[in-house]
Amino acid sequence: MADIQRQFESFHDEIKLKRFKENKELREKRDIITSKIKEGVKVKFGEKGENVSEIEFIDQGSYAVDLGIVPEDKDYDIDEGVIFNLHKEDYPDPLELKKIIRDILSHHTNTSPKIKNPCVTITYLSENEPLYHVDLPVYLRSKYNNYLYLAWGKEYSSDDNRYWDIADPQGLKEHIRNSFTDNEKKQFKRVVRYMKKWKDICFASSGSARPPSIGITIAAVDLFSYKQTYDPITGDFKDNDLIALKHFVSNFKGRFISQWDYELERNVFTVEYQLPVQPYSNVFSKMSRLQMDSFYQKLNDLESALNEAETKSDPHDSCKILSPRFFGGKFPIPVSKEARYKQVGLSSAPSSSSARGI
Repeated sequence: MADIQRQFESFHDEIKLKRFKENKELREKRDIITSKIKEGVKVKFGEKGENVSEIEFIDQGSYAVDLGIVPEDKDYDIDEGVIFNLHKEDYPDPLELKKIIRDILSHHTNTSPKIKNPCVTITYLSENEPLYHVDLPVYLRSKYNNYLYLAWGKEYSSDDNRYWDIADPQGLKEHIRNSFTDNEKKQFKRVVRYMKKWKDICFASSGSARPPSIGITIAAVDLFSYKQTYDPITGDFKDNDLIALKHFVSNFKGRFISQWDYELERNVFTVEYQLPVQPYSNVFSKMSRLQMDSFYQKLNDLESALNEAETKSDPHDSCKILSPRFFGGKFPIPVSKEARYKQVGLSSAPSSSSARGI
């Protein structure tokens, strides 16, 4: 088996996104937005003659759990939850508070904020191309319990599609953060990032055909296991990301079930995976049965490629199987053994002048 751990770790360094607290620019943008919201809410509530609501903010998404990757389309995203100290029973229309956030930030960038189903989105542009965006989910509590409820609905959604949906962003964050420790945690993060990059490369950049990253992440929390192999040179055990990734992909495939599809007149593979916290919903519910089947087939292709890469003795041959088809061009391919031998042979061969005895 070829040892390509160095190539995997080099690839990881290329795709890994800096931690949120280490990224000064994004942190500053986040802080400016949260300050504007705090001040803007004072003004908006003052204009209505109502008591000013206290506001909390909660870091969410891949930044919050340190699982971000450099996006293929360069459109970075930050998720910052806005928690009003109000009760949902007093706000039957969940869009009321989302519109307040939208209005406060209406001139914050050159692009107008958009009210999407789960959040308000602020987009930053550079030369008319999206540079990054900030998603602001809005939450309230209930008079009758301590759960958070997410304001759900687009600007012109029908009444049926506007509602408060129970949510636990802090619980989800802790579930992911506390799943592993030490070297296991480091390899877990690498495997999740490899899978996210694979998703970027092998699926369209938008739409429900693309499996959600949170689905891959919570599946990894359950199905990942730490893998090492013995290094005969050092006499120590060392991390083996190829085996860990292959093991996870195989386990993930095992969670799909085959079902007969009457429209397609064939079996398709489908998957359900529940959030580990409220509302315990299926994270793959937006995907159609055909999209889930495509997801399964692509996992199958990845598993086959990882199996084949494992059988090769030359790291060059192993890496060529994975790059660029599955992980893109940033996955390094080392020089082949044959090419190295030729280089060594040429460098050690006597020069033409030496051959002539000059």
